[in-house]
Amino acid sequence: MWTKFKPLLLILAASLLLVLSGMTYVKNSNEIKTLDAEYESLNSKLNQTEQDIAEKQGEVATQKTESVKKVTGLDPELIQSDSAEAEKYFVAAFSWSNGTEYEGVRNQYIESLGEDNSFTKTYLPPDTKIEINSGMLSYIDFKKLRTTMDSIYVVPTTAEGNRVRYVAFVQYIMHKDGSDLVNTDALERSEAIIEFTAAGDSADGERRITEVSARTGYSAGLLDD
Repeated sequence: MWTKFKPLLLILAASLLLVLSGMTYVKNSNEIKTLDAEYESLNSKLNQTEQDIAEKQGEVATQKTESVKKVTGLDPELIQSDSAEAEKYFVAAFSWSNGTEYEGVRNQYIESLGEDNSFTKTYLPPDTKIEINSGMLSYIDFKKLRTTMDSIYVVPTTAEGNRVRYVAFVQYIMHKDGSDLVNTDALERSEAIIEFTAAGDSADGERRITEVSARTGYSAGLLDD
């Protein structure tokens, strides 16, 4: 008798298992959908929070800028921009690797500032020529001199509108070849102190470095032995 109903019972058991599996799948699917919805909601709230924080940080930065402007009369963003332009302007004067390159840099600044300018006189003096058996040789090449700008720190001193007067403190390294720069901490740094003015409308790309002069420095220039 049991043998007679065994196939039917197996079918019923299989059907019940299938129904239970389907119910479990539907339940799990609904739970997954719920979790996905909760994740999307939390992710949306997180994005909104990050956006709110960014907006607040922007407001604080603007308030700081306005406060500095009010107290000092100087625009921090303009100072930052002028500092970057000053580095671009002065890096060539303190970064050359041979006599020919030095002469090219020197002529460039003389054309811009004039030969009698204190900056060119102090930091870009004429390269002495040395007589050797094969002819005349640059002092820079004879000594195998190179120089590399290490850093520049710019400080505003006075301002009239968008015309700002600065003092720049330039540190540079005199060395023999590129291998010397592997450990710059072991090298002695020299310092140049320069005054300059930044003027013009930066929005129109017309802002320029002008009125450059050596405030103090080595009177004989970079090429002292």
